[in-house]
Amino acid sequence: MRVALLLVRFAAAVIGDDRWREQWEADVVGARELGMSPLGVAVGAVRAVVAMPSKGVAVAGIGPLGIALKHAQTPRGRVLAIAAVSALLLLGGVVLLFA
Repeated sequence: MRVALLLVRFAAAVIGDDRWREQWEADVVGARELGMSPLGVAVGAVRAVVAMPSKGVAVAGIGPLGIALKHAQTPRGRVLAIAAVSALLLLGGVVLLFA
């Protein structure tokens, strides 16, 4: 249950909306009463965040996150993919630097 609540809080933090956090936490807490897995509900919330279109950003980040945030009007899944690929390339550069 704690892992599910952490996932829901993370998903709500990505969106930046406390309303979603409250709703998703209530869904996780009440999942057992309906015969559902709280972790499954939390994973569904994370999947919803990935599918939601981004509203843009107020402050540009630096590095892989900054590159991803430049594409803030694209779907969140694409932004996460850009951030992941950029982070891997950055990690590869660091490895080559110290190799």
